[in-house]
This record gives sequence, structure tokens and C-alpha cells, in this order.
Amino acid sequence: MSEKEPFMVLAPGFSNYYRKYPAYEERYGEENFAHTTNYKRYSIEDHLDEMESVIPENRSYMIVGYSMGGCNLIELLSRKALPNCKGVILVGAARILTPHWFLNFLFKLPVPLIYFLASIIALLFPFNLIVTGFNLKKAIPASFEGLERLIENGASKMKKEYNQCVRLVGRNVENILEENKNIPLLVIRLQKDMMVDEEDLATVKSFFNKWDEEILPEHIIHLTHKLDRLYIEIIDSRKDFFGI
Repeated sequence: MSEKEPFMVLAPGFSNYYRKYPAYEERYGEENFAHTTNYKRYSIEDHLDEMESVIPENRSYMIVGYSMGGCNLIELLSRKALPNCKGVILVGAARILTPHWFLNFLFKLPVPLIYFLASIIALLFPFNLIVTGFNLKKAIPASFEGLERLIENGASKMKKEYNQCVRLVGRNVENILEENKNIPLLVIRLQKDMMVDEEDLATVKSFFNKWDEEILPEHIIHLTHKLDRLYIEIIDSRKDFFGI
């Protein structure tokens, strides 16, 4: 039996401290949508506390987890029963993140050096364009997105969140709670994502009794919020799957 459309909760990815989500607000309405900010929250525990704070207490809901937000969501499902959760959606996420070695190196450096190297990478755009086979969808984020995020969010905050959450989240999760296994899981992913390990994703799918996935043909390196409207269309197309 289908039920009324549930409240929508969104857990964004790494360093989305000031981002707004107009596509979700337009689709679900401000009264039926909430998101975490990760602002001044750096550890796994900080993120889980914030996620729980925006989950409604007395109504059904669904949770969309992007990248690091999806990893935090799996971590939460391994610790706490969510009886009113009617759906889990992972966007470019699994149990852990597998970031590029350069990010591990970058966020060990002093903050001024982080800005300096990000600036150098931006200047290397012509080289990145050649390396990516003149694929602007890959070359532009690889060259400029890091510097843009550092300027917007602050390298010091990003360094703390990266080292206290991104590098650790999901590493000790062996399964989710039995009470959560019947929550339907929808995976939205790329055929090949730089930050998602396919074996780890297969493990996550095995945690759930019911799952489905949508593989996107986008020629990018990692799923971001730039495709929010597409993700919403995919979620809406799975209403029967979620029993809505």
C-alpha cells in the first residue's frame, strides 16, 4: 500500500557549509525539506548529531546522502534504528570515500600551502585539458573547483573536516542494524567514480534487503550537487520502489 509522500532530508558532501538547495526546496517545499550544513562540524560524531537533529520525529521521511554525506548516513544506519525512514538514496557514495592521494597529501599541509598549491593547479588548466582529452566537464572541476571551494569555505575548516571525517568515516562499519535492513536503498552513481570503490559499494548494497540503482552516463569524475534536478527526477521515478 502506498503512503503519503514523506519529508525529505539531505546530507550534503564535503565542505558544503553555505550551499543552498533550490531544486529540493522547489520540489518538496520548504516545509517538507531539511538539510545539514556541516558548518563548524568536523568529526563523524558532529555530522551524525546534526543529521539526527534535522530528522523529523513523528512522520515518515527519506534521506539523500551525497558523497561524504552518504558515508555518514551509512554510519548512522549502523548505530541507530530509523523506523520512520522510508528510503535511503546514496548519490556518489558508499560506506567509505576513496579520495585521490593528492587530497590526502594536500590536507596534511599548512593552510597557506594549501591555498598556494590550489592556485598552481588552477593555473595548470591547459595541461589538465590535454590530460582529460579536452573534456571540459572533467578539466574545469579538476582545475578550479578545489580553489573555489577553499575560497568559499576556508581551508582551515576543510582541513579539519577532511582529516576528522572524510578519511575515517565508514572504516569501522561492518553492517547496518537489523532494524534498518528493510529500508529501500537507491544508488545513483557514475559507471566509474574517482571517490567510490565498486567493491565497497557492492558491500553496502548487501546490507539492504531491497536496492536499486541508476548509473549515469555523465563524463565527470565525481557526482556533485550540480545535477540536483536530475537526481530528483530519478527519485520521483522510483515512487513505486519506495512505496510512495
